[in-house]
Formats: sequence, structure tokens, C-alpha cells
Amino acid sequence: MSIPKKFYQLQDLILLRTSLEKVKLHVDERKEKTVYQWVNKELTEFQRKHDRVGCKEQGDEIIRAIKEERWDLIKKNVDSCLNFLKEEIEKMYREMADSNVNV
Repeated sequence: MSIPKKFYQLQDLILLRTSLEKVKLHVDERKEKTVYQWVNKELTEFQRKHDRVGCKEQGDEIIRAIKEERWDLIKKNVDSCLNFLKEEIEKMYREMADSNVNV
């Protein structure tokens, strides 16, 4: 994969991670009072791309949890996907650094 393409993919992963982190903060703070409509809106892009970024199972569970209004399942699967994205982002940074490209 070319460096520019990898860079854009990295940016996309970072934006998805940011949305997930915002949802995590919201759910952690509000628990039973989670605003599911807001969570659904915040994760619109994630819902479209979760299967392509390696979070298919977690993404499907998050979508189901939003529909069922289960904040605990949202939290569990958001945490899992955040861990996965963190590893993928770090891996991409290392690969780009190893190719002697400034990021």
C-alpha cells in the first residue's frame, strides 16, 4: 500500500477512534441515562465502516445495543474496539516510520 493511501487510512482510523472515545466518555458518565439517539448519531461513520476496519463483531453488537438501549453492551464493545484500533494505529505508525516517512 502506498504511503499516501496508508496515511489516509490512518486518519480514518483516528477519526473512528475519536468517535468511539466520545461515546465511551458519555456512557461511562451517564450509564442508565445514556442518550442513545446521540450515541447512534455520533457513531454513524463507525457503523458504516466497522466491518472494514476490523471491528465487525463489536460493531454489530454496538448497533444491536443501541437499538436495545443497553449501555453496558455499548461500553463493553466500544472498549474492545478501542483496544483493537489502538493497536492498529500504533502498527501503522511503526510501519510508516520504518519506511522513513515523516508522519
